[in-house]
Amino acid sequence: MSPGPSLHRTAPRAVGGYLLGVLAVPLDLLGVLLAPFAIGLTDRIADLERRRLTGLLGVRDTGAPHGPRAAGYLAARALVGVLAALVLALSGLGVVVAVALVYGATTGAAVPIVDATEPGQVSWGTVVALALPGAVLCFLAVHGLLGVVRADAWCLRRSTRPGPAELAQRVAQLTTTRAEVVEVIDDERRRIERDLHDGVQQRVVALSILLGRVEREADPDRRADLHRRAITETGHILDELREVSWRIYPAMLARDGLHAALEALADRTPVPTRLDCALDGRAPRPVESACYFTASEAITNAIKHSGATAIAVDVARDGPLVRLRVTDDGRGGADPAGHGLTGIATRVTALDGTMAVDSPPGGPTIITVEVPCG
Repeated sequence: MSPGPSLHRTAPRAVGGYLLGVLAVPLDLLGVLLAPFAIGLTDRIADLERRRLTGLLGVRDTGAPHGPRAAGYLAARALVGVLAALVLALSGLGVVVAVALVYGATTGAAVPIVDATEPGQVSWGTVVALALPGAVLCFLAVHGLLGVVRADAWCLRRSTRPGPAELAQRVAQLTTTRAEVVEVIDDERRRIERDLHDGVQQRVVALSILLGRVEREADPDRRADLHRRAITETGHILDELREVSWRIYPAMLARDGLHAALEALADRTPVPTRLDCALDGRAPRPVESACYFTASEAITNAIKHSGATAIAVDVARDGPLVRLRVTDDGRGGADPAGHGLTGIATRVTALDGTMAVDSPPGGPTIITVEVPCG
């Protein structure tokens, strides 16, 4: 069940969000009327309403509706806005009556709100007698205000909920993605096995041979030289193990987050790499992992295949999404159906994300990934 609006909001922001909801009714109706002619404008108005609800009233961000759904959402939102105006007007009227009663009982001044024929006849007994019903009405008014906000949030959730056709498409997509993920995992295991067999294992064999020669060597100078070569080979083995572990899953990503891991990746890249990471806080671990390996694969492809001389990595939060863009100035022509990019797309799709590759001949190549954080 989707959570309702958050109550952990400051009073000025909540009041501001409520009042904006009342004032936005004419704008919502305008969006409904213009939907047949300017659906893009209707979409933008719906997105403004989404920002009001998420930014000021603490409603969970489920995205903004688009197309016909945006028009339907604005129509329902306009009705909720009218209801909000009515609740606000009745609440204000109740406050005015309460203040007038207390003022009349205190000063003896005329209070035509209570009795237009005999003004000035308000006593403290009348105020006390009306205090309990007034408190009940105040309680109902507060719940009416909260109910309007919940209705507003419900309209947004309802308009962004997938329909039967979309759910069926999603199930089919998940079935395909599951098979692709299994295949990608198997490919990754084979790659790790090749890295260990062709790299680390060969160096370990070479080290064992050097140590055997050290044991058999009688000449002290020759023995010292073999010993130094064995120490150097040990350093190479440690470097290759570190490289393999980074390709499997860098410890820095789990410990320090995406920003630190991307900084380390940029520092280790032989091509000049600019990083711009504008994330406020950490994203969920699967999202960070998908973004990191996307950047790693894109940078590797740029170095091996495109002849790039400069790479830029940009990460930012866009509403409920984390957007990562990797740009290189290479020769372009990247194939989205290639093995590496297909693996990235599968990893991202499994998280309900999207990947776009723009790589015309001659460059530049731009790989953009958007992954939901919710």
